[in-house]
Amino acid sequence: MTLLLVVAIPFVTAIGIATFGGRLGRRTIGGLAVAGLALSFGAAASMIAALRVRPSLEATVGPWLPITGAELALVVDSSMLAVTLAITGVSALIALYSIDHLAQDRRLQRYFAAFALLVGGMLLVVLASNLLLLVAGLQLAGIAAYVLVGHHANDGPAADAATRVLIIGHIGDAAILAGAIVLFTEFHTVDIAQLGGAALEHGTSAGSAPVIASVLLLVGAIARSAQAPLHVWLPESTEAPTPVSALLQTVLVTGGVILLMRLRSILVPDVLQAAAIVGGSTAVGAALVAIAQRDVRRVLAWSTISQVGLMLVAAGLGALFATRFQLIAHALFKAVLVLAAGSVRRVTPGASDVAGYGGLARPMRWTVVAFGVGTLAQAGLPPAAGFFSVAAIASAAFSQSDVLLTAVVLAAGGAAAFAGVRLFAVMFVALGTGRRVGRSAPLEHIALAILAIGALGFGAIVNVGILPIGSGPADAAPPWLLIATFAAAVVGSVAAGLIYRRGIVAAARAERCMRWARSGLGFDALYARGIMRPFAGLGRELERGAERSLDDALEGIGALVGRSSRAMGRRSFGGRAPPMVLVAGAVVLLAFWTWTGQ
Repeated sequence: MTLLLVVAIPFVTAIGIATFGGRLGRRTIGGLAVAGLALSFGAAASMIAALRVRPSLEATVGPWLPITGAELALVVDSSMLAVTLAITGVSALIALYSIDHLAQDRRLQRYFAAFALLVGGMLLVVLASNLLLLVAGLQLAGIAAYVLVGHHANDGPAADAATRVLIIGHIGDAAILAGAIVLFTEFHTVDIAQLGGAALEHGTSAGSAPVIASVLLLVGAIARSAQAPLHVWLPESTEAPTPVSALLQTVLVTGGVILLMRLRSILVPDVLQAAAIVGGSTAVGAALVAIAQRDVRRVLAWSTISQVGLMLVAAGLGALFATRFQLIAHALFKAVLVLAAGSVRRVTPGASDVAGYGGLARPMRWTVVAFGVGTLAQAGLPPAAGFFSVAAIASAAFSQSDVLLTAVVLAAGGAAAFAGVRLFAVMFVALGTGRRVGRSAPLEHIALAILAIGALGFGAIVNVGILPIGSGPADAAPPWLLIATFAAAVVGSVAAGLIYRRGIVAAARAERCMRWARSGLGFDALYARGIMRPFAGLGRELERGAERSLDDALEGIGALVGRSSRAMGRRSFGGRAPPMVLVAGAVVLLAFWTWTGQ
């Protein structure tokens, strides 16, 4: 029953706000959303004791579809419970932040309903017992993301970004659904546990079906986790309000990683290795793009793509502890960074370019502390959680004798440190223009404080065993690798601090060197030339063809009516049509035009 409540409460919250929220005040609506997500977090936390004595917990509502294994059923073990706690806890704090940050917004009913729906959908992804229910969760989360990113629908860029989020999400979900169909055709079930057992039993004798299904599932994971080349939706989604960006970058973007974690026993080893390669290359490339960005929102979005790439590396290597560690650590420190940056942007209207910041440390003391903790964690400097998660991923790569991938992980960690410290230095350390800024709201401070404490202490709590998340002896990084991880973080941080301590203008030479990466390594131009322009041309041709067909049809109908009228007039009225016939013809034409939308 408790497991059902974890998922049911966000959905009930979404339905309740959508139905009755119009009668409530804005802060009351926000309070209901926070309360619902907090209750879901509490229900998840109450299962910790039960999972200490049992390997997993299950809850079944009943049959859903007439397909073997397709039931409304949930399952959780200790590893997925940790992810559940991260999703519900971070989401509740982002919702709390939203109450003050969007206090003047007139569409909070729709906002908080979609917010709770997205969280409920992602909880289905984490806890669903079968692939079809998992895809349903992704679809619900994707639709909610479309609504949230397009919250300011009158803004052209926001509307375009929402469309891109929806399209790429559907591409990923279609690939996952196709993979599920292939697996069902081969093994006659969609239950995840049964599929894992069947894949283990049949092994290589299953033929090509597991390979095809694995490739399709990997495509879906890449799209849902914003990895190259299907990453372009995440930087565009920063047109949404700040809390939406935080929710997408901490919760929604982990959908593909969670998929790989849950289907680890089903996917073939070569595809998992491909996932690690895609994640590693994306992690390094996205970190370089983050360094080159001038818009603070894009810096954070590209660094998120890089951090999720490290999760994909760990998932591809089968290092599930390292994957969970990085997922939870990233959720904590990225929420801090995005929300703190949003507080800065709210009190400095019109500022998005990092060149417009500087000198904000004194007027925004609490915000700078929170942002500093988030930067410390992203940079991978102890005692923050990011240091331990990067070390765990590098250790997983080295334990499989993959020296190149180990070097890639360390390089991505160093580049992430450079990007994070660069942003911190430009916003808070460099001298500013001395302009007056507003003050952050109390609920924003509370949310930032709790998230910052989590980002700072999570790694140490896990490593001393207070909060076990499924680690084992093989997950411990050797001392020299800890030193290498620390050295990469220090080099990246010190280099960024020295170059950008006086601001973006003083670092003009470094900015020119990174100009080539500012456009996203050419992916935006590739999409524009290879996909958007051809489809736009095809759409124009189809539109012109439809117009020609409609014009021809109207001319034919007009000619037919004219000939019929003349014939009727000659036969019945001596060559003259009475007014009623003309009226009848006009009514027919009016009905036709109305039906065709003309």
